[in-house]
Amino acid sequence: MKNQPYPLYELPVITDLKDMVVKRAEETPDEICFTFPVSRDVTGEKTCKEFLDDINALGTMLYSLGYRNKKIAIMGENSYEWIVTFLACANGGNIAVPLDKELEPKDLRELMKMVECDTVFASKRCVKKFNEYDGLTVYNFSNFDGLISSGRQMIKNGDTEFIDYKVRPEKTAAIFFTSGTTGRSKAAMLSNRNIASDINSSCRNFRLDGDTLSVLPFHHTFGLITAVFMVFNYRHQVYIEKSMKNIQRDLKNVKPAMMFMVPLILESFYKRIMAQAQNEGKYDKLIRGMKISDRLLKIGIDRRKTMFSQITDVFGGNLDTVICGGAFLDEKYISAFRSWGVKILNGYGITECSPVLAVNRNDYIIPGSVGQVIDADEVKIADDGEILVKGANIFEGYYNDPKDTEMSFDHGWYHTGDLGRLGENNVLFITGRKKNLIILSNGENISAEMIEQRIYDNIPYVKEVVCYGEEGKITAEIYLDPDVSDAEQNIQRDIDNLNKTGKLNTMIGKVKLRVQEFEKTTTQKIKRIGREQKNDGKTD
Repeated sequence: MKNQPYPLYELPVITDLKDMVVKRAEETPDEICFTFPVSRDVTGEKTCKEFLDDINALGTMLYSLGYRNKKIAIMGENSYEWIVTFLACANGGNIAVPLDKELEPKDLRELMKMVECDTVFASKRCVKKFNEYDGLTVYNFSNFDGLISSGRQMIKNGDTEFIDYKVRPEKTAAIFFTSGTTGRSKAAMLSNRNIASDINSSCRNFRLDGDTLSVLPFHHTFGLITAVFMVFNYRHQVYIEKSMKNIQRDLKNVKPAMMFMVPLILESFYKRIMAQAQNEGKYDKLIRGMKISDRLLKIGIDRRKTMFSQITDVFGGNLDTVICGGAFLDEKYISAFRSWGVKILNGYGITECSPVLAVNRNDYIIPGSVGQVIDADEVKIADDGEILVKGANIFEGYYNDPKDTEMSFDHGWYHTGDLGRLGENNVLFITGRKKNLIILSNGENISAEMIEQRIYDNIPYVKEVVCYGEEGKITAEIYLDPDVSDAEQNIQRDIDNLNKTGKLNTMIGKVKLRVQEFEKTTTQKIKRIGREQKNDGKTD
């Protein structure tokens, strides 16, 4: 098929998350929907019917304990228990509150207080973080089977209150905390309608053609709603990855056809492939293939197949497509993987959009874009370049924060805070973050991300960079690749050379070198908070 617009994919429409689970259990009750590690050498599995039964059992147990219209936090490594708990809350009128397992106790206390939550389900490793938290009820996932067993017995005895509960699509189903790269975390309220709408529309944009290995954290909307629920909705199987340290082993065992990744993970695989190729003397061939994939044909069909096989073996040998989102991804990675036989579909989403707003389609990929806007949304670009959006997937607001909620909307349009432009066929391009604009002395606004990308593209030993305005100059704060011995001696020269090739208004006036990496969120986004005032971790 030519790379051009084509009709959206068709799938049965779900009204809410309960509808999603019930429909699949009715249609394919004996089909495996989740597999997961039980021990190093043992893998567990659940059918669609067993999955529904477990949700109903835990939901019934929660009702028996008095949980109705309550907020229930969930914290721990990715697990089957995590998913069941989330849906036992969202499908019964309670509100699930996912928490980042890497948060410190003091930060957890602040977030729990923010959303007025006094109950948490936690993994064995995370339970200890709540030891000194007064007035908190903690359920350990280690006791999960006992809770499920009790709930099953109640249902057997005739308790069908949870099973009979009718979901109100507009009611809050979950509260997700934003990552807070430019300020404090906010508690975004998502309803069943929001989430179901995003699942329906996103699944119409891209087609899932096989099973997946989930590697993204479930407390993040991309990791849960996109990488788990959308796969489930497409009638495919999810292998739940509990720890990234096991990913290479599990890739070989699971052999996923599709995966969902953030750029950091994709880039790490790229570096591994390139390093392996260099060690084996195949670096030049891979580079040529990355730049012009047709050149691989000159190597010969058999050798080409061998090379592709060696590369795809890193992903288990069956990987065809990767959905990438969460942060900017350099086009060079997309080109490289495409030349190696793996299609990268770059997308864009934020928590408040439940989360997907746009994604490149399987057979309609526009380089440099984040793809076609999903049909649930109407998008327009404000006079200052900000992306504004309306749609059924847009969140209700921030919990107990009417001021920030009001500031986020203007006549029904949600202000994403991101800058962009719309191309033909409603294809979206991201150009930067509004809060990261550098305002020059002449009043001109310059995208910090644009300058950062020029540095990444032209100075390969720059590992991390953040640009901002300081004392009337554009300042580039840089962390160099520690494996490049002469980087510190050459960086000013290379920045000067870069300035000569750019426009006057993008010239970098000052360079600050860091002795350590930038602080990041748990989704590996650089925290840009107060860069112009904060100098810790840097040496001039």
